[in-house]
Amino acid sequence: MNNKKVGARSWIVPAVALALTGAGASHAQQAPADNGGLEEVVVTATKRGNENLQIVPIAITAQSQASLEAKGAQEFEDFARSVPSLSFVDNGPAFKTYVIRGINATGTGVATVGQYVDDILITGDLRQPDLRLFDVQRVEVLRGPQGTLYGSGSLSGTIRTIINPPDPTGYHADVVTRFSDTDHGGGNFNGAITFNAPLVNDRIALRATAYDDEESGFINNIRLGTHGVNAEHTFGGRAALLVKLDDATKLTANVFYQRTRTDGRNIAVKADGDLGRYNTDQFVHDPFTSEFKIYNLTLNHDFNWADLDFSSSYFSRGDDNKFDSTLFDLSFGPTFFTDVVGLSTANALTDQEDTSRYITNELRLASKLGGRTEFVAGVFQQHIKTTFVTLVATSNDAGFINLPVEPVFGQAQAHMTEQYALFGELSYKFTNKLTGLVGARAFYADEADDLNSTHPFGGFSPPVVTPTLYSHAHKVTPKFYLSYQATPDAMVYGSISQGFRIGGGNLANVTPLPPEDRTYQPDSLWNYEVGAKTSWFDRHLIVNSSLYYINWSNIQVSDFTDDTNALTFIANAGKARVYGAELEVEARLTRDVTAGGTLALVKAQLSEDQPSSNQQFAGHEGDLFPNVPQVSGSLFAQYSHPLTARLQGFSRVDYSHTGHQGTQFSPGNPIYNVVPAYNLLGARVGVRSDTWEAALFGKNLLNAYAVNILEEASNLTPRAVVPLQPLTFGLELRYHF
Repeated sequence: MNNKKVGARSWIVPAVALALTGAGASHAQQAPADNGGLEEVVVTATKRGNENLQIVPIAITAQSQASLEAKGAQEFEDFARSVPSLSFVDNGPAFKTYVIRGINATGTGVATVGQYVDDILITGDLRQPDLRLFDVQRVEVLRGPQGTLYGSGSLSGTIRTIINPPDPTGYHADVVTRFSDTDHGGGNFNGAITFNAPLVNDRIALRATAYDDEESGFINNIRLGTHGVNAEHTFGGRAALLVKLDDATKLTANVFYQRTRTDGRNIAVKADGDLGRYNTDQFVHDPFTSEFKIYNLTLNHDFNWADLDFSSSYFSRGDDNKFDSTLFDLSFGPTFFTDVVGLSTANALTDQEDTSRYITNELRLASKLGGRTEFVAGVFQQHIKTTFVTLVATSNDAGFINLPVEPVFGQAQAHMTEQYALFGELSYKFTNKLTGLVGARAFYADEADDLNSTHPFGGFSPPVVTPTLYSHAHKVTPKFYLSYQATPDAMVYGSISQGFRIGGGNLANVTPLPPEDRTYQPDSLWNYEVGAKTSWFDRHLIVNSSLYYINWSNIQVSDFTDDTNALTFIANAGKARVYGAELEVEARLTRDVTAGGTLALVKAQLSEDQPSSNQQFAGHEGDLFPNVPQVSGSLFAQYSHPLTARLQGFSRVDYSHTGHQGTQFSPGNPIYNVVPAYNLLGARVGVRSDTWEAALFGKNLLNAYAVNILEEASNLTPRAVVPLQPLTFGLELRYHF
């Protein structure tokens, strides 16, 4: 029997059924509307100002501040599983790769999901910044390519975190503290304070937030005798100053800072066999530090017939990542590095320092003519400079680098990108119900890559001499849609859009690459989509759905120079197809009870064999994309009811399911693993008044385990597991005025 054909047919029927039902609901949990129905949700995703989510003809999930607080969300992971077709590859804190609709970067250095804070672009490589969700107005997740308005980093979608702006009309403050305890770990503390102050009434205001998160570790290193090695500490804050220059013009200055440090990586490596779920036996201490800063200036002016917006920002990020390289060294033989290379030991630690600097400017004009025709037009410029310094050195029995340093390998890489773009969208109302849109983004990018070999591998290979690699990309990415507002409560749409990702240069790690592999080409995809957004029973029920088909060409994937899987470069791997269905439902069952859920079905697979110099690791036609669950979904139920004239009781339950997924393209790959399906359950119960709130909460009540399986360095090293935080119970206290 052909399992691939059966697997495809098995969910085509339910996918079509979902499309016929109608429609991506938001999870906004705000005060009920006057009729007792669900609140209208406003988004700014189309860059045309505030718009009702239910009449925006693209697949968007919007999670409001009230919704995020109701589920106790502090970071990306806490809400991601309730967004259809949004998944992630988890390599630990500040080290997640976001995936939308199965478009996985598969180990390459360029993200496929754009990430924004307000209008500030912070998309970089695969390690997306994990901004804490305190004092957040909402999070918008745009599914499908957003190349027209958001550029090449939004190949498969965009995530926008919208911060509460300063309020010049009054003083506000919000304080939240959480105390919790984690099974196999210990006590945790999370706290944040937000303060808003009008400095000049109705003209100037300051809003500031500071937060501190301390999470206990739950992984023990039995080789080194250390406990809770993955303990995490994150602290940071942000401040915004709003100045209204006149009734039509405002200027906002923003500053963000966040630093995350872990005592060790959030992985359990098992070189000595089964050590138990939360034990590891690494040879070294591997602390990780990630820090980012954002400075932004935004100018908004209202011309009455259009809004002018200018945003200028500077984003910097620095990571210091250490990991164990001992087992890779031992794979050459137990005495190779001592007897042949002449080092004191084969024990080794790799230290990688990664820095990124982005300067981004965008100027755009969005019309509000009020007639049949509306438009958005803008210009974009970005300068990116990154450095990546690697040092592999011997380590002692205590797990630290030997002093004086005894290098095994060292190199420094530098990368530069200059991007320029013109973009625009034009919509036209053919009738009061039928609207069409055409859009395009034309951009040009120059890239340069440099490599400096600071120490040849093992001291016996010649230094790698790599001249500067230059690469260029230019592209026009179009977008088209038609939307039909059948009734005030029902809208259907169809869209065709293109996503695009620039290429780059490959720098030789140890041995020179052949000329054809020294650069990799851009990749692009076409997304074909139909969807519906519907409201029922006087907005007591919202049902949104979408069906999509994606053709992805010239895919950028990791390729391998040898059988160890340790030395990789980026190559283009032919074509892939993705098709799927998304459903979001939310209902206000009674005035006290709200419930809803999501479902996503995704089939992402290669439609051509992967051209590779190492077929042992290559993917083949029909292979599923790694780290993409074919089935995922979520459910929630929320209840609130007055207890007294001043007190209200509330409770909430959140459930999510993530289907199983492979870690490589081909099941025949020697490092292929399967991440089993898992279910998460969380609950909250509490009481609130007008000024304070107290809640008991539980996370991972089913004690689910692994969310990712990875290989440390090569197929010769043991499997490493990234576990979820175990069962956690806690108390949250909030005060606001």
